[in-house]
Amino acid sequence: MNPTVRRSKTRVLVDGGDPDETLRVKNLVGYVDGQTTNPSLIAKNPEVRNLVSSGHKFSSREEMDEYKKIVKGISPLVGDAGVSIEVFADLDTTGEQMVAQGREMFAWIPNAYVKYPCTHEGLRAAQTSVREAIRVNMTLCFSQGQAAAVYAATKGSKEPVYVSPFLGRLDDRGENGMDLVRNIKKMYEAGDGHVHVLAASIRNLNHLLGSFNLQAELATAPAKVWEEWAAASFPLPGSDFVYKGLDKAGNELRAIPYQSLDLNRPWEGFDIRHELTTKGIQQFVADYKSTLKQSA
Repeated sequence: MNPTVRRSKTRVLVDGGDPDETLRVKNLVGYVDGQTTNPSLIAKNPEVRNLVSSGHKFSSREEMDEYKKIVKGISPLVGDAGVSIEVFADLDTTGEQMVAQGREMFAWIPNAYVKYPCTHEGLRAAQTSVREAIRVNMTLCFSQGQAAAVYAATKGSKEPVYVSPFLGRLDDRGENGMDLVRNIKKMYEAGDGHVHVLAASIRNLNHLLGSFNLQAELATAPAKVWEEWAAASFPLPGSDFVYKGLDKAGNELRAIPYQSLDLNRPWEGFDIRHELTTKGIQQFVADYKSTLKQSA
């Protein structure tokens, strides 16, 4: 480990789809605990972009094989926080279809986590997967209700389950995304500890330090944020740290109020609808399809 780095209690994950980038961050920081990937990041992989720009388009099977190759390159570079691999799912993909992909992806590497969206079908897939001892990361989380449903749907998991609140995308629409991380952490205090909070959509050093301060179990950020952390000499928030949620114009972001939710309720009873989850899935689908051959 880099001797100048005081290791954060929060696990360090790289958000990206390029093994060379992961290695660069590892050399810079001295360690990387894990990695998060998704269809958009795979579409941005340098090798994939070069192939697409030269006119090559992938079949669905070729895309899956390319994803597998990239993940296998990342796997040995990171620690036991694992590599999160996202299923290819649109708004019509069933839980059974997601699980079928998840089983295949989980077998690719020894430290795999399978990413499912925080939707009804994604939660069904997660419930089945944890019964089969498949590690899961529930992504595109934008509400406390979604996080409560993740907890309830994955009860009994023998491995830690991740839930990924996307704080930057909430900031984009004027809400303080860090409040969601805080609220989920507070809600889970009443639980059994099987779900870990993975702060995601981290855009800058302020987001990163805020996540460290709330003691999110994990934080994933693109290489540029870890480079920003290194350039600032790897600061950690002290007892006097105060997170300020501000928009790009410097205005204070709207607070997200805490909800008292009963984690012992059936997961189907929570309100899991959120327009940003829908938009996130649509964006992943568009990026994925941009690399595919068009069917006749």
